[in-house]
Amino acid sequence: MSSLTKTINNALIELFMGDYINTEYDAMVIPSNSRLLPSGKLRCYVLRNAGSSVQIECNRIINKLCTIPVGQAIMTSGGNLKTKYLIHIITPKINLPKPAKKLMMATWNCLKLANKMGLTSILFPPFSSDLLGFNAEICAKTLIPTIHKFLTENNQNLKNVSICLEGLSEYNAFETVLKDL
Repeated sequence: MSSLTKTINNALIELFMGDYINTEYDAMVIPSNSRLLPSGKLRCYVLRNAGSSVQIECNRIINKLCTIPVGQAIMTSGGNLKTKYLIHIITPKINLPKPAKKLMMATWNCLKLANKMGLTSILFPPFSSDLLGFNAEICAKTLIPTIHKFLTENNQNLKNVSICLEGLSEYNAFETVLKDL
């Protein structure tokens, strides 16, 4: 298993290739749509493993809010997962205006929520082209600098921010950006 770490302001940014679902973090990030419904391969996989209680929580949130704007982050329990919480980020599709900026905002709001809740570790999923329509290079050039900026300027609680990557080409794109920080 490949991995790379970099310490920023007493917090570790970690890249690794490996198992996403059976990890132990305070929070696991999963991309979502504005209605928090099962959609996409990764979200469905996580929700299936988390159990029905998480979707019930999502449904209660949507019953109150109706929809959640792109760029926002919502927290639920982790259900049956080893992780305590799931942070559902409402991610943009590549065909929307300013998609990288909206992905940056979703990442920032996710980190802000985790920090506010006193969490110390968070895991980001493999953002792949089948998920958002972005390629790994665009994702890396958006996520890594956003995480770096947050840890440098706003972090109080996070000690570990990890990104799980599926394949070598994704890993290499993220590794290049992290090494260049």
